Amino acid sequence: MRIASGDRVRDVRLEPRAVSLDGERFEFRVAADGAAGEILEIEGRRHRIRVARRGDLVFVWCDGEVYEFMTVRSTGRPRTEAGDLLAPMPGRIRQTCVSEGEAVRAGQLLLILEAMKMEHAIRAPRDGTVRRLPHREGDLVETGTPLVEIA
Repeated sequence: MRIASGDRVRDVRLEPRAVSLDGERFEFRVAADGAAGEILEIEGRRHRIRVARRGDLVFVWCDGEVYEFMTVRSTGRPRTEAGDLLAPMPGRIRQTCVSEGEAVRAGQLLLILEAMKMEHAIRAPRDGTVRRLPHREGDLVETGTPLVEIA
C-alpha cells in the first residue's frame, strides 16, 4: 500500500513481524501496556504509541509526537485484465491455495482473505492458469488490489 504524511508518500508492505518502507525492511514487536497504550519495539528501541483512526486518516501518537497518515489511493480503477481477481475489501492474505503456473478450474479455491474478523474464500471465476500471485501469506491488501491474475 502507499501512505502519505504531509508531502511524503511511501510504499509500505506489512508482514506479521516486519514492515518494508520503500524497500527497506524493519523488524518490530508490539506489546500491550494496558491503559498506557502499546509499546512498539523497532531494532531494540522501545516506543510508547497510541493509534486512532477517522475514515482514511490514521493518527499515531509516538513518544509525545503526533503523526497523521492517510492511504494514497490510485486516481482511477487499478489496471486489470479479464481474469484478475481484486480484493473486495481491505484484509490480510491468510492462505494461498495455488501457485503460479498452476492450472485452475472455475470455482476452485485460490486463496483465503481475512477481513473484518471473517475468512473470505476467493475462487477462480473460470478455468485458466495462475499467471501471477502478487502477494504472500500475511500481506495486508487494500480494496481493489489485484490478488490473483489468471490467464
